[in-house]
Amino acid sequence: MRSFTVILLDAILLASFVEDSVTEGKRSEWPRKSKGTLETHRFNTGTWTPDPHLLLGEFEVETPVRDTNAYFMTDNNTVVTVQVGTTAALRCQVFDVAEHETVSWIRRRDHHIITVGANTYSNDERFQVTFSEKTQDWTLHVRYAQTHDAGIYECQLSAHPPMGVFTTLNVIEAVAEIGGGPERYVQIGSSVQLTCTLKHFTEPPTYVFWFHAEHMVNYDSNNRITVVNSVGESELRISQVTKADSGNYTCQPANARPASVSLHIITGETPAAMQRASATEVQYRLSMALISSLVALIAL
Repeated sequence: MRSFTVILLDAILLASFVEDSVTEGKRSEWPRKSKGTLETHRFNTGTWTPDPHLLLGEFEVETPVRDTNAYFMTDNNTVVTVQVGTTAALRCQVFDVAEHETVSWIRRRDHHIITVGANTYSNDERFQVTFSEKTQDWTLHVRYAQTHDAGIYECQLSAHPPMGVFTTLNVIEAVAEIGGGPERYVQIGSSVQLTCTLKHFTEPPTYVFWFHAEHMVNYDSNNRITVVNSVGESELRISQVTKADSGNYTCQPANARPASVSLHIITGETPAAMQRASATEVQYRLSMALISSLVALIAL
């Protein structure tokens, strides 16, 4: 009886040893199988059931499906260019927006949420959103635009996952320029015309003011002074100039950097003669400086 028990125990131990050997053999094959064939596991509805023989494979997450019928009509990566001081209008046209969905405007450089639906969440009162039910257009308005307002803005729909389009806002500064240089010389009793040209503007200025020193002359009672405006240009005309007309003149268009010119009223000498005299004086000073330098070198 005892020998039978010993024999039975030996058989059980032998069977266990064989099973362990087979298991170890299978485990040693896992790396070789994974090297030979590259397998892919997927996440399905949030539940993953791995095959223990393929644990070394790559993983791939399926792209979630959007649960919305909304779609954008505004092109992505559009560009809006305005000049300093004007109002920028960034459009976002979205159709079939569900009741539980909202349209928001976000400034991308700092991820600042500017508007959500019809509400504004910015301390900057220059930002405002308007909605047109007819065109399904959510437009972000930036009043009195400044150069620091430039950048990328996103119109985002609160779908799952979110979807949106980007708009780049460029803000440029218009500048005024008066032809003829910073100095103008005019004979007393003659007429003068100062032409101010506006450059780098996106829309014509609503006004152009001319100043003589600190005094605006557009509506001056002096009949000798007239201002004529055209698109992108303004002319200041002064007839029969007197000594009192000399001084600094500034052209100041709306939403643009101003330009100035100094008007000199001369008697007797012509501007050309004054310029020649000035050039002669400069040459004389240069000659004297050169002679002084040579004398100093010789003394050494």
